Amino acid sequence: MNTEQLISLTKEFIHNATTYNMDYIDKIYSDKLLLVRVDETGKVETTNKKQLLEFFQGMSDKKAAPLSQEATFHYAVADENLAMVVLDRTMDLYGRMERMFFTLVWEKSAAGWQVSKESVAVMQVL
Repeated sequence: MNTEQLISLTKEFIHNATTYNMDYIDKIYSDKLLLVRVDETGKVETTNKKQLLEFFQGMSDKKAAPLSQEATFHYAVADENLAMVVLDRTMDLYGRMERMFFTLVWEKSAAGWQVSKESVAVMQVL
């Protein structure tokens, strides 16, 4: 996969996640997903695929408004089996505006390209 394809795949991923497309979310996240979130105080939270699916299902069930799809891409690199994207997004995900710096690690599997690792560093937007 080249950089342009990787960014396009990541934009598709963002669109489907922010509109709570549960079938897509279930397929795009690897069963071995590890998501690590660090807030501005240094508090670390980890999430696995089951927990993340429950979060998105809850958003879908309560008919939450779609999240912002805006993203600024800072870095993207890929080879035939592994890819990494660094980007930031500003959105209200937990009742306050946050600027979130993401690193996504994509792995090619029998199911296609999937997100296997995701980290996010969060700063409150004042």
